[in-house]
Amino acid sequence: MAEDLHPDARKHLRRNFILGVANGSIFSLGDALQETNLVLSVFINQLSGSSVLVGFLQPLRLGGWFLPQLLLSGRVQAAPDKMRFYRLGAALRSISLFALAAAVFLLRDPRLLLALTFLFLGTFSLTGGLSGIAFMDVVGKTIPSRMRGSYFAWRMFLGGVLALVGSFIVRYVLGRPEQFTFPHNYALLFLLAALAVGVSMSAFALVKEPGDGQAQPQAGVAEQFRRARKLPAANPDYRHFLTARILLMVAEIASPFYILYASDAAGVPVAMAGTYLMVSTIANIASTYFWGRVSDRSGNRALLRLACAIGAAAPLLALAVAPVMSVSGTAGTAVATLVFGLMFVALGASRTAVNMGGQAFLLDIAPAHDRPIYLGFTNTLVGVASVTNILGGFIIEALDYRVLFVIALITYLGAGWTMTKAREPRQVWGEAE
Repeated sequence: MAEDLHPDARKHLRRNFILGVANGSIFSLGDALQETNLVLSVFINQLSGSSVLVGFLQPLRLGGWFLPQLLLSGRVQAAPDKMRFYRLGAALRSISLFALAAAVFLLRDPRLLLALTFLFLGTFSLTGGLSGIAFMDVVGKTIPSRMRGSYFAWRMFLGGVLALVGSFIVRYVLGRPEQFTFPHNYALLFLLAALAVGVSMSAFALVKEPGDGQAQPQAGVAEQFRRARKLPAANPDYRHFLTARILLMVAEIASPFYILYASDAAGVPVAMAGTYLMVSTIANIASTYFWGRVSDRSGNRALLRLACAIGAAAPLLALAVAPVMSVSGTAGTAVATLVFGLMFVALGASRTAVNMGGQAFLLDIAPAHDRPIYLGFTNTLVGVASVTNILGGFIIEALDYRVLFVIALITYLGAGWTMTKAREPRQVWGEAE
């Protein structure tokens, strides 16, 4: 299964596999403790009361990670040692989270705290772009194609278990306002998140990167962009994947507002955020083994199509809440609570499939010598698409939550239809042989 690897990578395959799984697992714990849609969105809403500011969270967290990657791809591609970029990004990410925890604990001016929160979250995301492109390139060099489904599945399965632990912590801390007062409750969560992220990134920093001679001459940003924009035209399968990946990012426009809609429209207590995080995490864990089997046996195209179909169920269920409540009488809030639980199950399962299938499909389709430019171009365009998520808060204030859910539903369906036109990379390899 590892015939496509450099001999040094085969030698250290077990070590690198274990460290990579440990990295992904522990990072999931840190991510759950500062989850964008069920922790940060409630924190920013309590701090500011602004839907517009909540709408900035998703593009900040995702766009900051994705956007700089094309700018960095030329430099990473030219370096024979990619791990030094990962280690630098890892250090900066850990420091930014510790700074966020300190700011929330020490400051009392809400405007200053808001500004520093967005500053530190932005730093966390932007430096993730540096570590992220190096991470994916190293994974491509150290994990063989037919083990990547299992690799990401183990990361997500064990990560889901630890994220479930994180959701219990979130529920405990946020569910006891008399014991953990605002904003010290969030300061505690951010501190624990910083510790988990620091440990997880230290684990991957110990991966043995093979000296495989894949470094390319360093290209400037303009030259890298000129090369990158030709990739979709030259590779139709990559073009279809890229379109679907962009649509899936646009579909995230509604994600920070599901919990707020549950509270505003259905009377679901905000404290249910911790419970819904648990529900979403359990769905993540329960689906991971199945998604790994689909990836390894049927391919990542099939996995992404399933992800789109299940993701579409989330906005569909949110749209169904009002009609269901109208016929439920006095049990309306209880029924709505259940429907939102099902919605977060769909979100958890879908996101796991998108993360697993998207990363593995891109690694399959990108030539080894051009992997950084494929990764950088894809992630930068996905980052640009994430900026549309800023419109979520404006749409809610000008129109209605349901308009947002319709947009999410249409984009999920569009992404699924687009992936039907792409070929499975392993079938292409078979045809080439």
